[in-house]
Amino acid sequence: MVLGLLTTSLLSIICFAISVYFGFWMEGRANLQQHILFGLFATFLVTLAQSMTMFYFIGTGKQVKDLVISHSITEGFVQRTKVFKARVFPPALWAMLFTMATMILGGGVHTKLIPSWVHLTLAVAALLFNLQAFFREAKYMIEHSVLMQELERRLQSTTSTAE
Repeated sequence: MVLGLLTTSLLSIICFAISVYFGFWMEGRANLQQHILFGLFATFLVTLAQSMTMFYFIGTGKQVKDLVISHSITEGFVQRTKVFKARVFPPALWAMLFTMATMILGGGVHTKLIPSWVHLTLAVAALLFNLQAFFREAKYMIEHSVLMQELERRLQSTTSTAE
């Protein structure tokens, strides 16, 4: 699951970068179509990857909470999952919002209703937040795996002493 989420997030950043490339070096209608298609695909992938990552942390946090409650474990496992969410969610949300705004306002740039610098500024912000989200997700998914291993060892020691 973790590998799939990180791969999708990385793929979305690559598609975003390709779209930026086509946006800067557009010559003719063909490159504009490629710019729009890669932008649309990148927006879809960013939204999918970031929302699924958020659901991953919500779901696994609930799983940890249920295990801790059912086995009366007093260590700070639940608090650690809350820290993971607090560090991952803001850049993931901003990545989605800026990416969607970039895509939506790109249509305004195409129709000449919005200056191109607005689209460019949003694209830069979206790319930065996507990169920040990717690195934070990778870091905290690794830490979450470590937490799950610690919890599993703790549960095994609890069940072996109960027998």
